[in-house]
Amino acid sequence: MSRSIKNAAPAAKNGPRGLSKRTLLFGAAIGFPASAILLALSLRSLDTSALGDSVRGAHPTALALAVCASSLVYVVQAARWRLISRAQPSPSFARFLDWAIGAVAVNNVVPGRPGDVLRIEWLSRGARMPRTRALASVVVDRGLDLVVLLAGFALSYSAAAHAKWLDRVGLGALAIAGIGVVLVALVAVFARRVKPEATSRLAHVVADVTREGALRLKGWRGLAAVALSVLAWSIWAISAWFVASSLGLALSPMDLLFVTAVINVGVAIPSSPGFIGTYQWLSVSALSLLGVNHTDAFAFSVLMHAAWFVPTTLAGAVLILRKAPPVVAVALREQPSESNVA
Repeated sequence: MSRSIKNAAPAAKNGPRGLSKRTLLFGAAIGFPASAILLALSLRSLDTSALGDSVRGAHPTALALAVCASSLVYVVQAARWRLISRAQPSPSFARFLDWAIGAVAVNNVVPGRPGDVLRIEWLSRGARMPRTRALASVVVDRGLDLVVLLAGFALSYSAAAHAKWLDRVGLGALAIAGIGVVLVALVAVFARRVKPEATSRLAHVVADVTREGALRLKGWRGLAAVALSVLAWSIWAISAWFVASSLGLALSPMDLLFVTAVINVGVAIPSSPGFIGTYQWLSVSALSLLGVNHTDAFAFSVLMHAAWFVPTTLAGAVLILRKAPPVVAVALREQPSESNVA
């Protein structure tokens, strides 16, 4: 492990060396108040006694299956990321799974959602590839999630009563999709026209990321990546079905598609680490449109949140404890040489 970290060190010289404190503080300044407001809205008029009864009455077997299903989502996403990365030679699937879960665990406890930034860094070092290629793989990876979820929202839009906030979300999703298509087209044209002698570093980065991103969607790899994206979110919907079933809630496949899309697109709202507050408001709001009462909807939000939050946070802690000692050892060995150079 220490040898691989040491050998990968040169790959990190041509890019950012860490997370910006300003970015973290900015994320916290916006995310925490937003989460607090949304949590207060979701708690308004909630019968806490009935909530306790609902959570305690949840069927444990169904909850265990929900945890297993939500954990499987990250396995599928790690396989998709490995496919998209096109790393040669490719790190093992286990390393991609470590990085994927580690990024989620970091997002669970650190404001500003720096997990994807770390994924770029880990892939660049672990596969010894340029950061533009690592960045392209993460952009495509996240883009596929967004496309699949927006498609799911469009398909299930008619399944729920159209409250004003849902109509606004629908218009927002349509606007995002339209802007995304225009931006992709403009960037693609720009990437074809940018000249090698261009002096702007940003121009080169944008062009390189665009070319690398397009390359990762060509041929059978692109089709397989789309299929894995659909599979991942289908498994998430199955996990939601297990949680709903544990509470005695009957949700149709179209209902589950709607809940999956609303919650996972909605968490793009700036929030506290782990989406606490945001997750509850989105769950309660989506389920209320499907005729679920406030108490059961909030109980669903708590149990569904816990089904992925607790396992990924614990797994992330284990990964840190397992990998931190070699990293510290490498840093201590390199410190004298660095001080001599200085």
